[in-house]
Amino acid sequence: MDFKDFTAGKDDSDRRLDRVLRIFLQEKGLPEIYKLLRKGLIKLNHKKAKPETRVFEGDVISIAAFLFDENSTAETEAPSEYQNNEKLKIVFENEHLLIIDKPYDRTVHGKTDGLYQDVLSYLKNNPSYKNSSLSFTPGPLHRLDRRTTGLLVFSKSLEGARWFTEGIKNHTIQKKYYGLVQGKLFEKENWKDFITDSGENEDGFYKVEAKSEVSENEKSAACETTATPISFGKQNGQEYTLAEFSIKTGRKHQIRSQSALHKHPLAGDTAYGAKKLTGSPSREFYLQAYCLKFPKENPLGLPDCIKISLSPDFIGQLQFCGINKSSL
Repeated sequence: MDFKDFTAGKDDSDRRLDRVLRIFLQEKGLPEIYKLLRKGLIKLNHKKAKPETRVFEGDVISIAAFLFDENSTAETEAPSEYQNNEKLKIVFENEHLLIIDKPYDRTVHGKTDGLYQDVLSYLKNNPSYKNSSLSFTPGPLHRLDRRTTGLLVFSKSLEGARWFTEGIKNHTIQKKYYGLVQGKLFEKENWKDFITDSGENEDGFYKVEAKSEVSENEKSAACETTATPISFGKQNGQEYTLAEFSIKTGRKHQIRSQSALHKHPLAGDTAYGAKKLTGSPSREFYLQAYCLKFPKENPLGLPDCIKISLSPDFIGQLQFCGINKSSL
């Protein structure tokens, strides 16, 4: 019988064989994997092995060749429509992380327009990228809403994924946004609220609701945001503020819902109570993740800070609203 051999990498080391196989052979469930191991159709170092056997770097996993058909996902293949990565705006890349500038109106995991598939395609076709792990797949490390633009981080190694996730959890990594809000935000404000699922369907997604207090029976998540005014403008009697948002938590629609709760919804964000933008806006609202700050001494070789400039259409909308961006 013919077998295909796969070598375990550093990120696979000291993991159970069945856990490595479950991720590597994503189309097969654990019961089927157990059956294949019992029958000797999957071997470790050319010998039958039990599911709980530990795998170490350099071990060889042999899988019966006939198990691989055209629908197999063991070797990650990106769909052909994602082979052109000209639209993938890479801001920073090293062996651990890939940071891109997410465009407007793109989802991360969408089947037809998902950036995740673009990233997989880019890495697959990049000769410098070598994933030495069978049980690790690159993926997004935080979320940005479809209509939010800016810095989005993907993992390229297990070490990178673990370090970034821990940094977000313990707040050693800081995320900052620029947003155009309705009304005049006079001074810096620290918002500490709770977010609940409102259950209202708006344009294909469920809104959330930020509340200053919740009852004992409500399921909620605490969220914390600092909003700082940068510059002001006025158009057709409506006042606007360009604000900087610094978030300590990363809840769904956190900035959108908290801004609305505190009487400064993102301009144009009608789902959260704002008026429609006038003129010829290219977006429903303007919110851009523009800055990531990392600890000065970090194991991934990251710079202290990664920033991007406001996009041209964002700048154009600021000018229309009478806001001078020279203070940025």
